[in-house]
Parts: sequence; structure tokens; C-alpha cells
Amino acid sequence: MKFEEKLIKLRKSNGMSQEQLAEKLGVSRQAISRWESGDSTPDMINLLGLCECFKVSSDYLIHDDYESDEDMPTIREKNDEITNIRTKSKKYHLISAICFLLSVFCSVFSMLVSVNDVQFVLSVFTCAVLSALTVVQFVLYLKKE
Repeated sequence: MKFEEKLIKLRKSNGMSQEQLAEKLGVSRQAISRWESGDSTPDMINLLGLCECFKVSSDYLIHDDYESDEDMPTIREKNDEITNIRTKSKKYHLISAICFLLSVFCSVFSMLVSVNDVQFVLSVFTCAVLSALTVVQFVLYLKKE
């Protein structure tokens, strides 16, 4: 998408007329019209004003092949990196929850085979703690998207 198309789209999506945008930037309505028709381009000061007004980067406005700020290579790389970290974190929470679940079963088994009251109480306590940790891990697993 070309600069002029982006400018028209941003202006309209923000519900602004050419006059309103011109007033905000301190330029004439004709200047906005020339930018939108591609007859001229804004200078650096006005380009920065457009970026501030529409909350976009200058890279987005300048590069025709960027459809959004997300298309900038550094942002794309960071988004991919964040997705990978979230995926790994989710896997670790699932593995952790499964391990805790196995520990709970072992703890229950030790309660069944305990020979005295101390072993039984320790097994019950261990089972309770591990059950709580298992629930926490499953909640964290389900929360990560």
C-alpha cells in the first residue's frame, strides 16, 4: 500500500476530514489533498506529526510493502520470539503438571502402604501439597496462549 493510500485510510479510520487533519498539523487542507493524491509528500516535520497523530511509525508510512507496524522486520522477529517462548513455557507447565500428578499418585500409594501414623501423616501432607501444585500447573498451562 502506498503512502497516499495509507494516509487516506488512517485519516478516515480516525474519522477526520482533510480540514481537521490540516488544522492538527498546522498545514493547509490543500497540502493534505496533495499528499493524498500523491502530487507531493510531507516534509520530515509533518511526517513526524502524522506519525504522532495516527500513532504509527514512520517506517510504516514510508515503506510501501508494510501493511502495518507489525510488518517491520525487527517487530516480526520479536513477535516470533515471544510466540516461541510462550509455546515452550506452555509445554514446560504441562510436563510439570504431569510430573506433579504422578507424584500425587505415588503419595497416595504411600498412604495406602504406610505402616505407622507418622508415615501416614507425612504422606497425606505430601499428597495435599502436590495436589495443590498440580492444580496450579494445570491452571498456568491453560492460561498460556
